[in-house]
Formats: sequence, C-alpha cells, structure tokens
Amino acid sequence: MSMHRFPALIFVLSFVGVAVSLWLSRSFDLVPDCRVFIDGCISISASGRQEPAVFVFRATIIPTGMLLIVTWWLNVQWLRLLGLRRRLPAVVLHVLGTASPVLLICYIALIGSAGEIDHAIRQAVITTYFPATLVAKIILAILLMRLRPDGLPAWLPRVMLVIAVVVLGLAVNSVVVAALMDDPSVVHNLTQWHGTTAFAAWYLLLARAWGQTGFDLRLLLAPDR
Repeated sequence: MSMHRFPALIFVLSFVGVAVSLWLSRSFDLVPDCRVFIDGCISISASGRQEPAVFVFRATIIPTGMLLIVTWWLNVQWLRLLGLRRRLPAVVLHVLGTASPVLLICYIALIGSAGEIDHAIRQAVITTYFPATLVAKIILAILLMRLRPDGLPAWLPRVMLVIAVVVLGLAVNSVVVAALMDDPSVVHNLTQWHGTTAFAAWYLLLARAWGQTGFDLRLLLAPDR
C-alpha cells in the first residue's frame, strides 16, 4: 500500500482545524475580524482558545500531532530503504521528529486553560517543538540530496531544504525584531501565520517525495528487510 498521501494529512488536518476554528471565533465575536496574514491581530492559538472553536482545534491538531510522530518514524524507515546506513542521523531524526510533537499535543490538550502550566507548555512548543522539527526537516532534506534516490527530482529536496531554512530564519528574525519593539505581538503573530503555513505545506512536498520514490508499506513488512 502506497503511503505517499499520509504526510499530506498533516497539512489538511492542520489547515482545516485552524481555518474552521478561526471562522467560529469570528462568528461568535471572540476575536477581531481582521486579515490575519496582513494585520497580525491575533495568534494562531488565539483563534482556537475559546469555546466552541477550541473543540475543533483540539479535534484536529491533537490527531495532527499523532500523525507527526508516526510520520517521522516512517521517515527514518524510508531513509533506510533508500540506502541510509549511518546510525547517528537516523537516531537524531527519530528523536527530533517523534519526541517534540508530544509537546504540541500536551499544549493543545490544555489550550484555553488558565495558569502557569499552559503558559509554560506554550513556551516549550515555541522554543522546542518548532525549532526541533525544523532542524529535523533540514537534516532530512540534506540526506535526500546526498542519497539521490531513483525517481526523486533533484529540485524536490532542495525546495524542502529552502522552506525549512527560511521558516527557521523567520522565527529567529522575529525574536530579534521583537526585542527592539515595545509591542512585539504583531511581529510574533505574523511570523506564526506565515511560518506555520509554510511549516505545514512542507509535508505536501514530503508526500510527493514518498510517492516519487515508491515508498510502500509492503517494503517495511518484507521479511528480508
């Protein structure tokens, strides 16, 4: 069974979850009705922090976190099938890709609750989950460029690398710029909307890469693997 559509579910679930949550929050006048990608009036989490939007947010983003854990485990198996023999890159990818989404799941489960725990996990998501996953994406793209698997267009891992590096650069830049501003919320919010969109769209490219290389469940289950 071909699994190339599996990573695409990450983009679809996260896109639907945020879009529907934002629509509900606007419909119930829970957030300002503005152009979030231009005005940066609210953060992504703010769009799904209150009822009834929070139910949709949890119902879509928590499964997304679970999909991320499975997807990064599969990424390691995929690279081994493509010829990766070095143990260290596989271990690093496995740790970065499968451990960090646990923070995302915990945060979304607690979103909307008051207290220091919610704030602490939110900071952990920002400072750990996103950077760790972006580093994993960069490593994966570089490994693909070195392995040069049959059927994979040369441009695909390069674009995957560029997107991951740009999003990581956006995050670092927003921290620097915000430090110079009295109210950094707009910068942070804009970075979230643009960066997270590119962050999620990256998995569409991963789905394409899986499909181009013929990544198949039967290959993982083969007795002589």
